[in-house]
Amino acid sequence: MEITKNAKLKKAISEGGIYKSLFQHHPDAIYVMDTHGRYLDANPAAERISGYSREEFIQLGRETLFSEHAEQGRTHFERALRGETPHFEVEFCRKDGAVFHVETTYIPIVVDGEIVGVYGMGREITEQKAVLSKLEECETLYNLISENAGDIITFTNPQGICEYVSPSIYKLLGYEPGEIVGTPIGDYYITEEIKPGCSENPSEDADLLTGRFRHKEGHYLWFETTVKAVRSAEGQVEKILGIGRDITERKAAENKLKVSEQRYKSLFDYNPSSVYSFDLEGNHVSLNANLARMTGFSRQELLHHSFTSLIEPSLLEKTLAHFHNAKRGIPQNYETTLIRKDASLIDVSVTNVPIVVDDEIVGVYGIANDITESKKYVKEIEHLSYQHSLILGSVSEGIYGLDRDGKVMFVNPAGASMLAYSQEELIGVNIHDSIHHTKADGSDYPHEDCPIHATMLDGLSRLVQEEVFWRKDGSSFLVEYRVNPLYDKGEIMGAVVVFTDITDEREIIRAKEIAEQAARAKSEFLAMMSHEIRTPMNGIMGMTDLLLDTSLDDEQRDYADIIRESSDALLQILNDILDFSKIDAGKMTLITEPFDLHAVVKSTLELFAPKAAEKKLELISRIEPDVPHLYMGDASRVRQVLVNLVGNALKFTDSGSIVVSVESLAAVNSGPVLLGFSVADTGVGIPAGKLDHLFQSFSQLHPVLNRKYGGTGLGLSICKRLVELMGGTISVESTEGAGSVFRFTLPNAQIKKEETGEEQALGEEQQEWMISRLNSRPAPLKILVVEDHPVNRQLFIKFLEKLGYGADIAENGMEAVEAVTSTEYDLVFMDLQMPVMDGLQATRLIRRLLPSGQNPVIIAVTASVRPADKEKCLESGMQDFISKPILFDEVKRVFSYWGRKNDRENRDE
Repeated sequence: MEITKNAKLKKAISEGGIYKSLFQHHPDAIYVMDTHGRYLDANPAAERISGYSREEFIQLGRETLFSEHAEQGRTHFERALRGETPHFEVEFCRKDGAVFHVETTYIPIVVDGEIVGVYGMGREITEQKAVLSKLEECETLYNLISENAGDIITFTNPQGICEYVSPSIYKLLGYEPGEIVGTPIGDYYITEEIKPGCSENPSEDADLLTGRFRHKEGHYLWFETTVKAVRSAEGQVEKILGIGRDITERKAAENKLKVSEQRYKSLFDYNPSSVYSFDLEGNHVSLNANLARMTGFSRQELLHHSFTSLIEPSLLEKTLAHFHNAKRGIPQNYETTLIRKDASLIDVSVTNVPIVVDDEIVGVYGIANDITESKKYVKEIEHLSYQHSLILGSVSEGIYGLDRDGKVMFVNPAGASMLAYSQEELIGVNIHDSIHHTKADGSDYPHEDCPIHATMLDGLSRLVQEEVFWRKDGSSFLVEYRVNPLYDKGEIMGAVVVFTDITDEREIIRAKEIAEQAARAKSEFLAMMSHEIRTPMNGIMGMTDLLLDTSLDDEQRDYADIIRESSDALLQILNDILDFSKIDAGKMTLITEPFDLHAVVKSTLELFAPKAAEKKLELISRIEPDVPHLYMGDASRVRQVLVNLVGNALKFTDSGSIVVSVESLAAVNSGPVLLGFSVADTGVGIPAGKLDHLFQSFSQLHPVLNRKYGGTGLGLSICKRLVELMGGTISVESTEGAGSVFRFTLPNAQIKKEETGEEQALGEEQQEWMISRLNSRPAPLKILVVEDHPVNRQLFIKFLEKLGYGADIAENGMEAVEAVTSTEYDLVFMDLQMPVMDGLQATRLIRRLLPSGQNPVIIAVTASVRPADKEKCLESGMQDFISKPILFDEVKRVFSYWGRKNDRENRDE
C-alpha cells in the first residue's frame, strides 16, 4: 500500500513541470515529505537557508533540523496529514550549527482525493524577530518616558482627533487621558491664540506654538507646544505629535515686566515735557527728545555732560541749591533760565525728584517745561484786563464769578442791575445767601443740592433752564443760567455763572412746548417706522447671511456681499436717526444699574479687533489701576459712546494705532469724582477750522472724506448728547494729518462689590430653576418659534437647522399658548408684535398656566431696542431677548448660554 502511494507521489513530482519554475525560484524554502515525514525533495532556497545541499537535505531526519522542537514539528505534521494547513514559528539548526527562526507552513499533498504527502514551506524571520524585539524595547522605553514625563505628550490624527495623551495631563490640566482620547484637541484651547498642529501642509521641522489651554476646572493655563508632523513613506501626514509644557508662571512674569517697561518708556519718551535724569554729579544719564529740542543740543552733546553749563550764570547758585535738595530726597519745584545752543535764553519751570533704588538715592529725575511764552502772556493779560472789564460791562447777560467758598469775586454791571445791588455790595459776599435763589416752584435749595455748589465740587458744567433769583428789595424773577467751573493749574478754584431774565419769555416757552410736542410726534413716527422697516430688513440681512453660506461663484458672492454691506449701512443709519430723535424728543432714558466697566471697554475693543487686524492697526486699551471694575450707570450707553468713537477712529485711521484709555480724575478736596475716557488715533486728523462743527447734527466736515467714508453725520452729535445726559462733558483735540484725541468725562459712580451681592444672589436664585431644567433635559432640545411674518419664520428655521436643531411653528400668541400647554418645550422664541395676541400677553399667560417645573425659557424677539421695552419683556416673564434684524451670532449666543451644558451632555452620550 505504501509503495503505491510513493509511486503516485514520485510520478506527480516527475510530471509537475508546470510548477517546476515556481519550485526552483521561490525565495522561501520548499520541501516535500512523504507520509512518514521523510524528505523527498527540496528547492534551492531550502539549500541556502539550511546550509545543506539537496542530496544532504533529503537524507536528514526532522530531529536534525528541528533540534529540540522535533516533537512540535511532528504535531503540526500530523495535522497536515489530517488535511489541515498549520502555520507556526520554530527554531531550525543550520548545517554550521547556527540557530535561525523560520515561519513554517505545512500543506497536505492530495492526489486522486488521497493525502500522499506534505509540502513544507519555510521563511526565515531571524532578522524580523530581532527588529521586533528591538521595537518592543523601544516601546517599553517610550511608555516609561510618556507616563513619567512632566510635559503633556499627544498624538492626533490629521483631522485633529486625539488618539493618545500622556498621563501627565491629569496633573497639569485635571483631565483623565480617557476623557481626551477620541475628542477634537481643538476643544481644549483658545482658537484665536493658537492654531491646531495638523495644518494642511505641516512643515518637516517642529513648530513652536504658544497659547492658553482650558483646565478641567474652567480656568486657562499658558502652554508652549512643540508640534511635529509624522509622515508615511509616501510623505502623507499620518499623525501629529505634540509636546506641551506649562509656561503660565513664565508668561505672567514676562507680561508684568513688559507692562512695567512699556509704562516707564511711554512716560519717558512720549511725555510732552522735557524729561531727563542726572547722576549724583549732575551729569545727564538719559533724556527724551523734547529736552534736546528745547535746548537745541543733540542727545550726544547732552549725555554724560553736566547741566550747569545750561544755566544762566546769575541763577546757577539757586539752581544748584534745588538740585542738592533733590539729592537729599526733597522734591523741588522752581523756575530758572536756560541758555540754548544758539545763545538765546528761555524760561523754564522745573521739577526735580530723587531716584531711589533699594532705599538708596542714586540720581535725580528732572521734568522741565518752557514757560517763556506764558510769561509774556501774563503781561499781556494784565494789559488786557481793562479791556475785559469793558467787555463784561457791555454784555446784557448777568455774569458773576465765585471763589471756592462761594463768595463773589466779580460781577458785571448787568448782573448787579438785575439783582438791584451795586457791584461793590456783592463783592466778597456768599451769593447763595445773598440772592436766595430757589427752585422754579419757589421751594428752597439745600446748600448741598445747589447746582452751582455741585459744579464747584465735580467740575461739570450745568445748564439750569428755570429758577428763581431774588432782588435786594425782596422781589423775584425767573432766570435761566449756566454754571461753568473755574480752573487754575488743573484745580477747581470756583465757578462762573451767566444768567438771563426770562420772566417775559412765557410765549417763547409755549412755542417751545409746541415744538417739543412736534418733536415727540416725530419720534413716535420714527419708532413706528423703525418696526416696519426692521421686519423686511430682518429678512434681507438674514437671508443674505444664509445665501453667503451656500456655494456661490465669485460674481454671485460679490453681489451678496454688497447686499449685506448695504444692509449694515442702512441699519446703522436707522439706529442713528432713532437715537437722535429719542434724544431730541427727551425720550432717551438711562438705566442705572451696576456693571463691569472693564468688561465694557474690553468687549468694545473685541468688536473692532478683526477690522483693526485687517487694516494692520494696533488696538490698545489702557485702564489705570484705580479705575473701579463695578460702576453704577447705563452700560449700553457707555458702550454706545465708545463704539461710536472707536468706530470713527478706525474709519479714519489707515496706519498706526488706536488707544482707548480710562483714568480717575480728581477734583479739589473731594477725592476721585470723575472718570476720564479718551480715544486717541493716528488718523487723518481734523482741520482746526472745522472742530467747532464736529458735534453738530448732520455735520460732515469734508465732502471728499464724506464720499470715501460715508455716514449720517449724527454719530458724534449723539455721543455728545448721551455724555451730557449721563452728566459728563466731551471734547476733541486734533492735528490735521497727525490724528485726533476724543475725551469725555463721566461722574465716578463707583460701588462696592458687597453692595450688589444680595441683588446678584436674588437674580441667580430666580433663574437657577430655569437653567437647571434646561441642563437636565435629554437631547434634543424641544424648540418653538412664534412669528407671524413668513420670511422671518423661514429665516429662523434656517438658522436653527445650521445649529442642528428643528422647531415647531406658531403664528400668533394664542397659538403659542396652545402649543406650550400641550407640549413640553425647552426654548421658545417669542415675537412681540403679532395679531390675535402679542408676545407679552402670551408670555404672561404661559407663566400663569404652567407650573414652575414645566416652564420653558422664553426669548423675546423684538424690532424695538428701547430699554423700556426690554424691561417689559423681563417683567412679563421672559428671560432674554434678541433684536431684529436677527443675526445668526445672536441666535448662537442664546444656545451658548441657555443650552450649553445640555448640548455637551448630549455629545458625551
